[in-house]
Amino acid sequence: MATGECKFALKMVGTEMPENIGKILQEARRCKEISLQQVSQETKISREYLEALEKEEYDVFPAKVYVVSFIRSYARYLGLDAEAIVHAYKKEHSGRKDRMDLNPEFPIVVSRCGEGESLPGKGFAGFIFTRKSLIPFVLAVVVIVAAGLLAIFWLRLAMRQLSPQVKAGTGLATDIAQDISMVAEINDKTWLRVVGDGAVSFEGTLFPGENRKWVAKNGMIVRVGNVGGIRLYVNGEEVDTVSGSIGDVNEFVFTRLEGKDLIKIEQRRPAPEEKIEAVEDELQREDNK
Repeated sequence: MATGECKFALKMVGTEMPENIGKILQEARRCKEISLQQVSQETKISREYLEALEKEEYDVFPAKVYVVSFIRSYARYLGLDAEAIVHAYKKEHSGRKDRMDLNPEFPIVVSRCGEGESLPGKGFAGFIFTRKSLIPFVLAVVVIVAAGLLAIFWLRLAMRQLSPQVKAGTGLATDIAQDISMVAEINDKTWLRVVGDGAVSFEGTLFPGENRKWVAKNGMIVRVGNVGGIRLYVNGEEVDTVSGSIGDVNEFVFTRLEGKDLIKIEQRRPAPEEKIEAVEDELQREDNK
């Protein structure tokens, strides 16, 4: 078609109501010597839909809203009176019932298709996931999962730190009810002396693997010759015997406070003569065996 005829055809479209929408779009494109592939690349409308518009095969589209949107975009791209063409389409197809109840304001997402490509199936507006678009999605999922695992780790760590433990130290009290029950777990040879309610309950050397238990009503004094070789538990709660140790021989005093379900814990150094005499006597007995 000559250039003058092309300009005249475009002018007629702008001043008169179009009758054959598909033919007008096709002739306008050919006047501009533009291929369907070029239109598809620049308008982001698939070639299959462009061909359907020019052939007026509107059943290819899932709903009228797609047809109206694509006609308007295609006509504007070709420099035609887009609103006049859209009005003609609506007037001609005013009785057509949509197959999909879609919101006209909902944004239309069109996949860009290359030469000879089409959407996965006719009548279906599909979303095509490419490798480039899938990578950010996978990364987002990985970040969310990692954040969740990290949160669980810190929560468990915080719960462990908040769990009750009996710390050795002067004047420290803990919520432990009823009698004083002490368990000693031995992991290295150590000398031990236990006094419960003023009476000596045990005095001697214990060896790795031995476990002993003593109970007192109101108070208990425990003298340990090797704090690194023993673990003490008072009513099920472990006593920190190492961090507050004073030399090798240490003495722990457990006292139940009157009128309260509390046990006061004190850690102190035994009198020098008591410590030396007790340990030397025990060592002498061990040598004589």
